[in-house]
Amino acid sequence: MRFLRYITKKRLAVLFFIIVFVFANSLFHISQVDAAILTSSTIQMSNDQPSATAVTYTIGFTFPDTTAIKCIDIIFGAAATNITLTTNPSTSGVPTAMTTTSSALGTVSGVLTGSNYTMYNTNNGVVQLEDATGHSPSSASTATINITGITNTSTNGAFYAQVATYSTLAAHACSGLVDNTNVQALQTLSGVNATVTVQPTLSLSVADYGSAVNGATGSSFATTTATTIPFGAVAGGASKDGSQTLTVGTNAAHGYSLYVSDTGTMKDANNDTLADQTGTPGSATAFGGSSTTSAFGYTADGSVSFGSNQWAGLGNSGTQYAVNTNASAVASQATHVQFRVEPSNTQAPGTYSTTIMYTAVGSY
Repeated sequence: MRFLRYITKKRLAVLFFIIVFVFANSLFHISQVDAAILTSSTIQMSNDQPSATAVTYTIGFTFPDTTAIKCIDIIFGAAATNITLTTNPSTSGVPTAMTTTSSALGTVSGVLTGSNYTMYNTNNGVVQLEDATGHSPSSASTATINITGITNTSTNGAFYAQVATYSTLAAHACSGLVDNTNVQALQTLSGVNATVTVQPTLSLSVADYGSAVNGATGSSFATTTATTIPFGAVAGGASKDGSQTLTVGTNAAHGYSLYVSDTGTMKDANNDTLADQTGTPGSATAFGGSSTTSAFGYTADGSVSFGSNQWAGLGNSGTQYAVNTNASAVASQATHVQFRVEPSNTQAPGTYSTTIMYTAVGSY
């Protein structure tokens, strides 16, 4: 009986030792697994289109421990299983047409000192940062690394990457795996094509101005509208003015030209005519109306020069005369035109009229 109690106690002691050993070993392995993971890892591309060149990859992660490292490798694979973290890390399947051999080390921030690291990119698919001296990061410290000059894979879809750190460096061969991230999936996407059609625009509005234009005088102004210049009754040897604002807007890249014309010399019902002012824009003259000479003319303040208080006539039916031009698109630009009529003392009585036409032409 005493022997049995001894055997039982011995078995219990052995069992207790096994339980303690297994539990402690489990804690050790859990601790090691946790310590081996670079956490909060991200890889962001500046351009995620397939085959994009000169792309910057921004890699960020958090160190879990303070083990000294000499290598940081970013390893790319067409599939997650292509990536290995053995000595001299490599990929057995680089993402199709991806090129890392032209990459360069950009900015390095966080716990890492960028000037300590050099780039080794001879093995396509592996971007390797080397610090021959070695660096011990503080626990829970973060790092951000920018790698420039990468050409994306031509495949539209997922590819993979993993970051690993190593403690030993010899002739660009890294060994002694310290920490690594989980394998990360990245995505190239052709993108969503956005299109918009901008319609050509050209607008011309006419409104009363009611003031003198281009240095001209005028004490009696008719109130004009978008469709009329009602001079009313004018006595021989007296003049009457009417002025209008012409506003042009266009998105034509090379601007616009603004023209004025009429349907012919002013006539009445008896086919009597009221003479037009002499001169044209660029060759305008002083207003010619008087008690002995009838005249109907205009002046304008656009880019086409009339000369101060100089006038031109519109008497050629269908002939368009430019009064303003602009070489670029404008949202709204105003030009002012002033008309003046003066019948002579011998002008035949009647109501004289003509139709004045304004034309804006866009230059696309």
